Amino acid sequence: MFKARGLILVDYELPGGFIDAAEEQAKLETAMKTLVSGNNRVSFFQCTIKERRGDSKPDLDNMKIRTS
Repeated sequence: MFKARGLILVDYELPGGFIDAAEEQAKLETAMKTLVSGNNRVSFFQCTIKERRGDSKPDLDNMKIRTS
């Protein structure tokens, strides 16, 4: 069986700090649930928001994703 991982990257500017981050995380979780609902191909999904450092834009094609 072929396995794949889909990645979505969203950078935020949150003047309200952690309170704004919590609100945005809730929106992301709702959007993800809507996206994967009823899709039998999806075996797992997860959402998190972390602090961003710097202003450079990452290149998803060159990112190394560690799972352990």
